[in-house]
Amino acid sequence: MTKSNRTLNRIILFVLGLVAVIVGISIGAGVLPAVRDAVEPYATLPNRLSVLASSLWIIVAACAVVIVLALVWVFTRGGGGTSVAVRERSGDDQVTVNVALVRDVVDHELDGVRDVISARVDTYLVRRQRAARIRVAVRRGGDAVTVLTAVDQAITVLDRTLGRQVPVLVHLTGGTRSTLAKSTRVH
Repeated sequence: MTKSNRTLNRIILFVLGLVAVIVGISIGAGVLPAVRDAVEPYATLPNRLSVLASSLWIIVAACAVVIVLALVWVFTRGGGGTSVAVRERSGDDQVTVNVALVRDVVDHELDGVRDVISARVDTYLVRRQRAARIRVAVRRGGDAVTVLTAVDQAITVLDRTLGRQVPVLVHLTGGTRSTLAKSTRVH
């Protein structure tokens, strides 16, 4: 529900980090004898390096472009998570509902459902509209239909509590935590 691709972000961060490490080692090898001695078995670095002034400006410009692109990337990514579930404005008045209220309503409504291990609620800004994601961990062997009915009821109560409908994404999980949880079902 965020605007970023997690894998692409990690690849870009890895490449930028690798470039930074290589540049740092290269600069350090030219300045610090200890770094030069540590790098010497793996790479041969020249003792002196003469760079033309015009080439130096090209290097500086390339570094500036990389820095600007990295900053643009950082400031345009994410944009998701927010602690505000609903914000209503009417004239000079403004009402703000925190995500904690949404969590409390969902937790209260799902408290009695035996197949639900836990529920987690997060709110996001998606295309300038607030939306909620409810992740429900379902007990191994639990009845998904019963859980979805309970979540639907919780969303109905939430809509009544807030006085408006909030877009909701429901995500049912059943991973390791649900496998390790004790079953309360009687066979």
